[in-house]
Amino acid sequence: MSRAARAVLLLGITQIIGYATLMYAVVLAVPQISDSFGWSRAFGLGGFSLALIVAGLASPRVGRLIQRFGGRGVMAGGSATAACGLAAMSLVDGPVSYLLVWSLLGLGMAATLYDPAFATLGSLFAGRARRLITALTLIAGFASTIGWPATLYLLETLGWRETYLVFAAVTAFVALPLHLALPRPEAVAARPDAGVPGGPLPEAGGIFPDARRRRYAFLLLALAFSSAAFQFVGLSAHLLALLGDLGMPATAAVMVGTLIGPSQVGARVLELWWARNVSPLAVGLASGGVILLAFVMLSVLGVDTLRASVFAILYGGSNGLSTIVRGTLPLYLFGADGYAVLLGRIARPVLIVGALAPFALGVAFDFAGASAALALAFAASCLSCAALAAIVVLRGHVSRVDLPSRG
Repeated sequence: MSRAARAVLLLGITQIIGYATLMYAVVLAVPQISDSFGWSRAFGLGGFSLALIVAGLASPRVGRLIQRFGGRGVMAGGSATAACGLAAMSLVDGPVSYLLVWSLLGLGMAATLYDPAFATLGSLFAGRARRLITALTLIAGFASTIGWPATLYLLETLGWRETYLVFAAVTAFVALPLHLALPRPEAVAARPDAGVPGGPLPEAGGIFPDARRRRYAFLLLALAFSSAAFQFVGLSAHLLALLGDLGMPATAAVMVGTLIGPSQVGARVLELWWARNVSPLAVGLASGGVILLAFVMLSVLGVDTLRASVFAILYGGSNGLSTIVRGTLPLYLFGADGYAVLLGRIARPVLIVGALAPFALGVAFDFAGASAALALAFAASCLSCAALAAIVVLRGHVSRVDLPSRG
């Protein structure tokens, strides 16, 4: 097996474990935890939101560490931290310890999920990382398919404390050794911040020739990714309830929800085989256009099982592409120099905005109904597309400036 294939396989397995235990289990486990202590569901989910905020705050530091030392040790440290946090969850005895455990799990998220995995591939394989990132997301796309049934089985047979002990054991004895088995970087970057907007410019890489335009592009990219995260995370938390409020029976809404995961994987397969020669910027715009089309269709044609199913397919496909773009577009725009640091800086607003999205859409839903919540998600999608379009304009301006004059 080649060095690149081994890295993708190892990271793919650890991503399944990380997302299954740290992200997808929350939907099923937090209600049990809240009920056992008599807490509101809002407080229970508030711990998860705290973890995302902590992860966002820690991500720039994680990116710098990966840039300097490679992802092998950093991600192994993240697995160790996550394993300790998951084990500690089984010992929670009140609200203070609950929030402290989620803070620890947030540090584990910052060093084990997509952003550090993308940064690790970028640090190992530089410009070759695009197809590897797509392949990684294909493997990791099965996290919900595996995670939800496994979590449900464990909760029903063992209870939530024992379930988190199992999660801790899997993280410590499977994910941690796999991270330690990752390839070592062939060369350590001498300048960990090279090429990052606000830092020294790289000697080569990326499509923006000067620091000012690189900073503009960085801000636009952070805005685009954060807005997309607001839409996706917010809708993920409320989609079934929104469809129910719009008149869909609960069983039909659940059936519609099951279409999202396969649609994500299907879109990634299309990107891998069909869009291999298309720029990540074009893929990002296509992703944004698909979700806007889904919103317009739902608002114009109304909600029934067929239309909601089409919406779920488009919504899942858009997110499947968006995940890839989060790893490949920064590499395309700014080059491999400073890539890990850049991903860490972008992850901060993305994770923090994602943490706030369920609350914001929940408030809109409670006070103004499902249509208002969908309108807020639609506005975030429009903002994301506008930011990507502005990058296209900025890129076109750079191309015109760089054209040689004819004498």
